[in-house]
Amino acid sequence: MKGAWEVRVGERRNPPPRLTFNDPPAESEERENVMLATSMLLLSAALGLRAPDPLVLRAVSPDPRIATPAIAELRSAGQSAVDAMLAAHDRVTGDAASEARFRTALDRVCRQADCIFSGLYWYTDPDAAKAAAQASHRPILSLRLLGDLGMEMSCANSRYFRTVLYPNRQIASYLRDHFVLYWTSERPVPTVTIDFGDGRVLHRTITGNSIHYLLDETGRPLDALPGLYAPKAFLAQLREMTWLYDQWSHAPAADREERLRTYHGMRVRSAAETKADGAIRRVRLQQPAYAWETSALAISKSGGEAAMFGKISFGMNSIVRSAKSIAERVMPDDDFSEIDDNALALIREKRAPLHESPESFARVIESFRRTLAADTLQNEYVLRPQIHRMFVDASGLSFASLNERVYAEVFQTPREDQWLGLRSDQTFTALTAEGVEQRR
Repeated sequence: MKGAWEVRVGERRNPPPRLTFNDPPAESEERENVMLATSMLLLSAALGLRAPDPLVLRAVSPDPRIATPAIAELRSAGQSAVDAMLAAHDRVTGDAASEARFRTALDRVCRQADCIFSGLYWYTDPDAAKAAAQASHRPILSLRLLGDLGMEMSCANSRYFRTVLYPNRQIASYLRDHFVLYWTSERPVPTVTIDFGDGRVLHRTITGNSIHYLLDETGRPLDALPGLYAPKAFLAQLREMTWLYDQWSHAPAADREERLRTYHGMRVRSAAETKADGAIRRVRLQQPAYAWETSALAISKSGGEAAMFGKISFGMNSIVRSAKSIAERVMPDDDFSEIDDNALALIREKRAPLHESPESFARVIESFRRTLAADTLQNEYVLRPQIHRMFVDASGLSFASLNERVYAEVFQTPREDQWLGLRSDQTFTALTAEGVEQRR
């Protein structure tokens, strides 16, 4: 029967039956399909199996008239819907087509690309995130990025978050248990397509940076992590953030602002006083400071193309690093930049179309770990102290004002620069209108 459920049951009770759609059902068959799906649920129950949620079954339908409302309903259910989908994964996918539909549906429920590796639910509505934070008595981890976290081509840093940080099992577990996750977009991410004229095309994003803000349940910013951190350092800073939120939320309201300023003042001094030796800085990053002590709280061609070329994401962020930061890069056998097996599985999957050798893949990971460590040290000891000073210099910073200053002063991409530094009126490219086109 067209549109019917296909059931494959093994001779034994393991593995469980797989339920997949064939061709899209016609409208006249929808009622019949619902009845058949109900029968299959009863069959699974009779076999002693936990049947997939009917909503999950509808979400992976090839018919968008069935899938779209089911995905919207799952989206409104939050993290529990993500858990239900992941629990049903093996029973609702049986081939490449159903696997692709499942991943697409899951990403739309999570609002994060590659969600099958992280299993994390992200809010995109600020009021919903605050309500969830107030109900769970948890802080908000607010990601600000260029583009859309649910799309493949979001900005470079957010892609590394999705690939190296969020899939990390320890990080994913900690994020799920201690934070309400929320993301917003600073602006669309600029992209570039290079056509080599022989059928080969290269797609990349240009410029942009991402940042994780720590917010209390009202949306008040308390701290921030700019850019990309190595997984172990990122996890250590997340732990300190939850500790900071706990101290903030339990402090007398009248003392909170002064205590927060004291904390950030101590972090500024800590970053300045930590020796420039890379090993010492890495140790400091992996051991949360918990510095908020009670005692302390008592009180031509190149002219036309250089700016753009330097900001295209060909790999890690194209940040011009000083000789000092380059010297601080660690050897890949240092566990500071270790990547866990789940994240490595995602990286392998993304690079699978290249058909590279194991040796080539190992070299890529080695290089990536070196630059990952360098980025971590630069973000913690060069960029983040600037944000600590913002908290020291101004009490009661709102999210909007802090974020505006971060992008303008720290990331050097002020909102009023609509070209993100990629175009200058002082250069000549010999192109009509300097290559500028306004598309509707």
